[in-house]
This record gives sequence, C-alpha cells and structure tokens, in this order.
Amino acid sequence: MKKFILGSVLSCAFFGASQLNALEVTVDPYGYLGALYNQGIESSPSSYIGLSARAGANFLLDNNWSLGLGAIGAWSVFNNDLTPGSNKPYVNTGDISDAFIKYNTDKLKFALGRYNTDFAEFDWIAGNIQGASIKIHDKGMNYWGIFMDSMLYNGYQYSGQQGARIATELNSLAAYNTGGKKNSYVGGEVIAAGVDYTYKAFRISPFVLIDTQLPTKTKGVLVQVGAKAGYATSIGSGFYSTTLLRGMFQYGDTDGLAGDDASGLIWIDEALKYKMFNFGAGFYAVIGADKKGSLYTFSDRTRFYGRGINSPGVPANYFAYNTLTGYIFGGLEVNRVRLDAMVAFGNYQEYSLVADYKVWQHKNMKFNAGAGYVYAYSSKVANTIGNSSLIFFGKFSY
Repeated sequence: MKKFILGSVLSCAFFGASQLNALEVTVDPYGYLGALYNQGIESSPSSYIGLSARAGANFLLDNNWSLGLGAIGAWSVFNNDLTPGSNKPYVNTGDISDAFIKYNTDKLKFALGRYNTDFAEFDWIAGNIQGASIKIHDKGMNYWGIFMDSMLYNGYQYSGQQGARIATELNSLAAYNTGGKKNSYVGGEVIAAGVDYTYKAFRISPFVLIDTQLPTKTKGVLVQVGAKAGYATSIGSGFYSTTLLRGMFQYGDTDGLAGDDASGLIWIDEALKYKMFNFGAGFYAVIGADKKGSLYTFSDRTRFYGRGINSPGVPANYFAYNTLTGYIFGGLEVNRVRLDAMVAFGNYQEYSLVADYKVWQHKNMKFNAGAGYVYAYSSKVANTIGNSSLIFFGKFSY
C-alpha cells in the first residue's frame, strides 16, 4: 500500500468546503491473473482452459471514507465446444467490477455503487453487487440492509469456517449487464434486511428478502423469510465446535410455470476444528409443494464445489426442488497448504477433493497452484458443464 496527500481543492470537491485540510490517502491495489484447466471425465466430456484477470485499487481516506475502482475479465483460451465464438464456460469476457464509495467505522458501514457486500454478513448474497448496503452495530446487535439492482457472478463463494471455495473464481464470469441487459440471474430489484443478535456463544439472524421480478417466463415476485441460529464454543482439548441451524420459507414462481410455488429449507450443520484440521457433517432438505422450481439463492455458505466447478450460476444445482441430502466434510489449512474434501449423498451427490499450495510469496505478492477432482450430480437438474471434472489451476495475486 502507498500513501499520498490529497490536496484541499480535491478534498473540497468530494467532501464539501468545510473540509479545508488536506487528506491522507492510502492506495491499496489488488488483483490477480489466473488460469484453470477443466477436463471432464465422462462420455462427451467438457474440456477447456480459461484465463481470468482482475485489477483495481481502493483509495482509503483518513476520515473513514474510501473509493474503489476495478475491472475483471475472463477468456476461454481453448475449449472443445466447436461453436464459433464460444467463450465457454464464461458468459461474458469482462466488466467494471468495482466502482464505489464506502464509509467504514466500527458502528456504521455503508457502501454504494459496485462493491463487495460481504461486510453485511448475509448468507444468501455475497461478493460484488450493484446497489447499496448498510450495516449498523449497536452493542450485541447488528442491523443490516441490502439493495441489489444487479450482481457480478464470478464463482465467488464463501463458506464461513473453511473460507472461500478454492479456484471457483477462475471458472465463471457473468457481468452486471449481459448483452446490454441487467444480469439475467437477478431479474428485478432485490431488497434484503435482517438482524444479527449475539449473546455469549449464541447468535440468531432472522432476515427477509424480496426480488420484485424473478428472471423466469412468468416474472413473478420472490419472497424469502428465514433465520439462522448458531452456537460456537470450545469443547476442550483444543477442539472448537460450531453448530448452525438454518430455516427458510420461500414463495415464488422459480420454475417459470403459471402459479406461484411455496417451498422451504431446513439445514443443520456441525463443524469441528482442531488445530489445522476441520471436519464435520450436515443435512438439509429443500421442500417443494409441487416438485418444481428450486430454492433461489444468489450465493450460499455451503462447502460444496458442485456449483462453482460443475454448474456455475443461479440457482445452485444442489438446492433444486425436494432435495434431501446429507454430507460429511474435512479439510486442513497450514501456512502453505489448504485442502478441502466433501462427500454428499442423497438427491444431490458430491465427491470432491481440492488442494491449493502457495508456491511463492514476496510481501503482498504470491503465486498459488493446485488441483482437484469434483463429481457432482443432482437427480433433479442437469449440470451446465458436466458431472465429473478434473481441474488444474495457477493464480498470481497481489
């Protein structure tokens, strides 16, 4: 990061004539250049090499305000799709990923423009969106709200205890505006709001989400009401336990057929951590009244790789109607190595093993490389890329 002084003239232009003193600005550049090779292992397999790049900078002012600007791109260097001009698996080749103004203190966080909304800590919307977000902290309470006009879908998926899914950001890109129109995953305008209440080791987080127009043929309204309850504690001998229970009621015509559909989600997850190891198990059920449609989620905090590698997009392949699935997972993370493993069984099945190794690092620059295998299959919906993928990747970032 670099610092310089912003003169009083520019200071006045941005923040009013009352701020006559010069501002100190910290410039925080970021970016990456990565490549991913996906080789399908099945009959008529998909095979491609994708190149992804991102670059930008955050301008951090000393009065808690910041500005940001960045761009993202993705290109298919090789694929076995013989369609002329195919950029598979990427929907778009690039976009302005970040263009925002943000205010950040311990008690109040606010962002407007194109920005990363993770600070709101909402399970079902994450990564970069176009809109506005706010979070207010007061003692043991967090109050938050999100307005989303569009989103940047680039495979980013944050799972909580295990962190972001490895390499999925190299496997997809759908811009805020696709073909001159709003991102087809969003549809209308999305408004979400909720509360996080923390008391000792307990946390409960109710929310409501409304999408004014689903991107389906019938273009109905989507309404979701739900909550997450969690308990995190040390259970002795270096073990830490996190128990999460999620529930959601959804009303919306996600199948694109006449008539609104009601559905719901029940999901329990138990995660244990011991030193560098993490492991656990869970079960979830997506209950659909008429065996159609799906739970419509823009993002989620599952540990699955089936969405990011085998079927990028919205909704997720593992949240289709009437899906009952159990899973066990494990992983480790040390200074240079991270490993994620998953076995899921039921209507959604997944066998995944993905590893990441930090090959080189100098200050804030680093190069990571890795490989993995992901098998994902849903008895309800087909994957957009394939069921079985062997991946190899490398990523330089700063």
